[in-house]
Amino acid sequence: MITAKLKGQAALSAKLLGMQMETVRILSHALTEASKPFVDYAVGAAPVASGGLARSVFARRMGHEDGAKATVRIGPAWAVYDRAGVVEYGKFHEYGSSQMAAEPFMRPAFDAGAPEALRIFSDEIKKALT
Repeated sequence: MITAKLKGQAALSAKLLGMQMETVRILSHALTEASKPFVDYAVGAAPVASGGLARSVFARRMGHEDGAKATVRIGPAWAVYDRAGVVEYGKFHEYGSSQMAAEPFMRPAFDAGAPEALRIFSDEIKKALT
């Protein structure tokens, strides 16, 4: 029979939790930086009537209850106010409606921005680890 006594389990657990939180911070930063090409492409490709739709495109870090995930939301705000009132028509431009044909701007932005975003994400992770 082999018997082992583990000392320092509390310290090890604390250190691992700290590493998890640092990892999430690094990932969150890398995702935020990598989201910039998507935002730039989407702003440039957004249909322009009043300009409200293009101004509403943003990237924002999203929080999680357990704190163990890193997420960045990229896209137009749900409601943006301009001189004409509330701008909520981004989804109609992206997907179309019974009244108008689709004029996608987010999907093409993701397609065009993906190579640059992956490079930025990789570079940011490498910087954080070295």
